[in-house]
Amino acid sequence: MKKLLIKSFTAAALLLTIHTASQAQFSLGLQGGVAKSNVEDSKTVAGGGINLRVFPSPQLAFGVAGKIYADGSDYRVAGQTLSTTGTLTPVTGTVDYFFTDGFIRPYVGGDAGVYFSKYDAKFNGNTVLESSRHSNFGAAPRAGLVFTFGNLGIQVEGIYHFVFGNKNYSSTTGNVDNIDFESTSRFGGVNVGVIFGLGKK
Repeated sequence: MKKLLIKSFTAAALLLTIHTASQAQFSLGLQGGVAKSNVEDSKTVAGGGINLRVFPSPQLAFGVAGKIYADGSDYRVAGQTLSTTGTLTPVTGTVDYFFTDGFIRPYVGGDAGVYFSKYDAKFNGNTVLESSRHSNFGAAPRAGLVFTFGNLGIQVEGIYHFVFGNKNYSSTTGNVDNIDFESTSRFGGVNVGVIFGLGKK
C-alpha cells in the first residue's frame, strides 16, 4: 500500500511538472552594459551576456545567465609594449519578479552562482603571465524596467555584484563550505538589453 501511494504521488508530481512546463512561457535576453568596482580610481569596464528564463506566471521568472566583463590596458616604455587583460565571467541562476503586466514593467531580481576570473599579461606580444582560472561564489541584486512591445521587451537595469572570497584562500570555491562571506569584492553596473518573450500568451 505504501509503495502504491508513493508511486501515485510520484506520477501526480510528474504530471503537474509537465503541465506547468507546457503552460510556462520562455524568454531569451541579450544584454550589454558597463560596470565599475568600488575600488578607488578603478576603470569602468564593458560587458555583455545572455539569459534564458521560464515564466511559470506572467510576473515570476526563473532562469540561468552568463555574462562576461573584460578589461585591458597597454603600457609603452622605451618602445616596448606591456599588455594586460582580465576577464570576469559570472554563470548564475536568476529569479525576477515583475510588479505589473503593462507597457512599463518594473521588476526586482537577483543572480547567484559562480564568478570565474582570469588575468593575462603579454610583453611585446609574448605571454609573460597567464593566471589559472579562479572561481568564487557571487550574488547580485538587480532592479529595473522593461518596456514591452508585444512579446518583445527593452530592458534597463541596475545591478550590484558581490564576489566572495574563499575561506582557505585557494583559487577555486570547491564547495559551499569554502565561502568567506566577510571578504567581498563589489562592483555596480548598468545593463541595457532586449528580451524576446515576456511570459505572455
